Amino acid sequence: MSDYIIGVDEVGRGSLVGSVIICAFRSKDALFDLLPFSVRDSKKINKKQREKIYNYFYTNKNLNYSYKITFGKKKDIEKFNIHKVVLQSMSTAIKAISKSSDKIIIDGKFIPEDIKKFRASSMIKADDKINQVSAASIIAKVYRDKLISKLNLFENKYDWNKNAGYGTKNHLQAINKYGISPFHRKTYQPISRLIKELST
Repeated sequence: MSDYIIGVDEVGRGSLVGSVIICAFRSKDALFDLLPFSVRDSKKINKKQREKIYNYFYTNKNLNYSYKITFGKKKDIEKFNIHKVVLQSMSTAIKAISKSSDKIIIDGKFIPEDIKKFRASSMIKADDKINQVSAASIIAKVYRDKLISKLNLFENKYDWNKNAGYGTKNHLQAINKYGISPFHRKTYQPISRLIKELST
């Protein structure tokens, strides 16, 4: 039986903007004894620390780990729903790096249907308990922040560099003032409500 664990997490589910990002991270527990830092849930460490960890995993490919990043695109979120898109993207990421004997731990409550045949489990707050999930969380967070920064170059009225597209007070005020952008998720509130108001 494999000693490898695949940790899976997503970032951007609640954002009003852009893609949701999923990362699956595969390693043995022993890897984390060799690292010059400890990994924790990406929401509990600052941006500089997250980027340092991300860059380390991106450049030190000689260590025995692998990861896969997948996108849940905005258009798919709008066409289907965020839950379905996240599960499908998780499945794609897992299949890209998994071996049949790996243990798979997914942050949250749900497991993709086609992954249930493997050694898969879900765990609430796994990103704060399982090193592989913490690593996946950090990688997904930094990767998405980079994407949002690029979107901010096209639409800088909404302060996405600070709010990452989430419904902060300043972001909502900017939406009310300037309207919605092409990057906003049209099926999310308050975006869908504004679209309906403008069409009547």
